Amino acid sequence: MSSVAVARPRTRSLSWRIHLRRPSPVMLCFLISLVAYEAAAFFVCFHGNTGALAGDGVSRVEIANRVLFSRDPHLAAIGFVWSPIPELSLLPLVALKPIFPVLVTGALAGNIMSAVFMAGAAAVLLGVLTDLGLGRGLRWTLTAAFALNPMIVLYAANSMSEAYFLFFLLLVVRNLHLWLRSRETGRLVATGFYLGFAYLTRYEAGAAAIAVTGVVGLASFTAASGGLRRRLRPACIDSAIALVPFLTAFVVWAITSWLITGVAFQQFTSQYGTEPQLKAKGLTPPSTLSQTLHLAEQGVHWMLALEPLLPLVVIACLVVVIRRRNWVALGGPAVLAGVLAFMLYVHMTLQVLPALRYYIAAIPLAILLIAITLSPRPAVTPTPTPVGTWPDGLTASANARSGAWRARLGGPLRIATVTVALLAMAVAIPSAGGALINPNIAGSVNGPAAQALVTFGPLTSAEKQAELTFVVDRQVSVYVDSLHLRPGSVLIDDFLGYVIEMASDDPTQYVITSDLDFQQILADPAANGVQYVLIPPPIGLGNLDAINRAYPGAYATGKGIGTLVRTFIDYSSKAINWRLYRVAT
Repeated sequence: MSSVAVARPRTRSLSWRIHLRRPSPVMLCFLISLVAYEAAAFFVCFHGNTGALAGDGVSRVEIANRVLFSRDPHLAAIGFVWSPIPELSLLPLVALKPIFPVLVTGALAGNIMSAVFMAGAAAVLLGVLTDLGLGRGLRWTLTAAFALNPMIVLYAANSMSEAYFLFFLLLVVRNLHLWLRSRETGRLVATGFYLGFAYLTRYEAGAAAIAVTGVVGLASFTAASGGLRRRLRPACIDSAIALVPFLTAFVVWAITSWLITGVAFQQFTSQYGTEPQLKAKGLTPPSTLSQTLHLAEQGVHWMLALEPLLPLVVIACLVVVIRRRNWVALGGPAVLAGVLAFMLYVHMTLQVLPALRYYIAAIPLAILLIAITLSPRPAVTPTPTPVGTWPDGLTASANARSGAWRARLGGPLRIATVTVALLAMAVAIPSAGGALINPNIAGSVNGPAAQALVTFGPLTSAEKQAELTFVVDRQVSVYVDSLHLRPGSVLIDDFLGYVIEMASDDPTQYVITSDLDFQQILADPAANGVQYVLIPPPIGLGNLDAINRAYPGAYATGKGIGTLVRTFIDYSSKAINWRLYRVAT
């Protein structure tokens, strides 16, 4: 027999190689900012007092909690007084409450999400500065000046909606700027969609929508040729493209509110809206010109407290724009300026509670104006870019031009310009930090609370009071939990009592305002199985409490309710001494 040699296949060792792509500068900025802001968020939540720094942010966590874990969970419990995106974004984290209760009981979910959105805002701003053609050092320095501003850091960490709003507002600015340079329709559509998201975050996005419409209409009108009619046509079409997504969000949200609650604009007509809250606090619109001017002066002072050199920066930017005849560069700043102008108007007419946070857009506005001042002259013919990508063509041409710009930086004028710009950014950081702890600047960020956050020694009496915010609410929650009640046993209006319900181990024991049968149970608690009623004092915002409105005098005497079980003394600056009544049967 002949043997046949069979060749054995060679075995090759398999080697696995993991190729990690270097993150883009924008992604790197997001990741660095996210780590820093999340650290600040945990610091605020565990070292400080989230409630003292951001009552509204804590309330939003409670809203998300009642959507998922209340006695009557349903999506409409999200409410319609506020825009929905901040609450909706919290739902995935709040859903983890059974595993990590502190996400809700400590309101940590709100801190985490505000950090995410503020990190996104910093990343988008870096993208805007890249589009403007700034060199790497300048754009990172300007971005750091934004990201490290104490006002930005605090609102990245304290769970308020400012982080969400700045994120979408800067996306509007970026896409509008790119449309003005490339006239890509997709960029205009994106501008409109981000305007819609901004409105579903904060209602003052309406001012941004007006500014965008004006900028787009004017840009299209001046770019067109021919007579008045031929110019108006593209102006109207482009304005409509930018405005339709915003109007869609506006109409859909109003119709949804009307179908569910019977009222289209809860923010203006609800018992818990801005106007009733202002009246409950004893604040009324100014009746004389001197009062109006005083409020206007106050608003300007607060704005300049965040950006002291803003007027100088505006003048410098206008000089550069006029010399270059680069009017499209003002499109992005016009959006931010429109929001600030609107907030100044409602401040001077006292249509909102005066607060420093309403002027937070001054910070990215100053950064953007400085960037435009330092940016190279734009190309005559911009290169269109796809909507779904970063503008590499624009950036490449801008970087090529920035080389020549940097070569000229050695001149005395350029050195002076950069020096003044860096000075403007450097001054803003301590100024904003001082404004946050200034007791003369009112707002949702309480000066003593912010001061207590950075004080490691003995606290003053005002700081101690700030640190005690919501302590009594948690004591009430613990006491009610100790009674081991069945679902629906405690009636409470969570307008002021949101922390009580949110901190509870069993929120189903509370009948709260969002429950579909709340009004029926409020009319006759005993007949509907309610055993206890929690009532805040009928002073200030306590006058808006549904139980105080339905049963006048009940807080003092228990009239119409039952017998007093316990009074919980609040030693914080809020001084809400809750009373627990047992329902008479």
